[in-house]
Amino acid sequence: MTTLTIEIPDKSTKTIIELISQLGGKVVTDGIEVKKQQVLDDIEEAVVFIKDYKAGKVKAQDINQLLDEL
Repeated sequence: MTTLTIEIPDKSTKTIIELISQLGGKVVTDGIEVKKQQVLDDIEEAVVFIKDYKAGKVKAQDINQLLDEL
């Protein structure tokens, strides 16, 4: 296996990590930027879900269903 060191824009991190994972590769990072980007992505996903919920496009689970998944 070949080891590469690359620098990419923060906005591309998630896409590149997913691509490398799909290709069977392993991503080793300093972790801080990836965790920060993951948190921002999760918040963005939550905001989209809340907007869709308020618009009636999606239905939320009740607390018991959510706890059963954990």
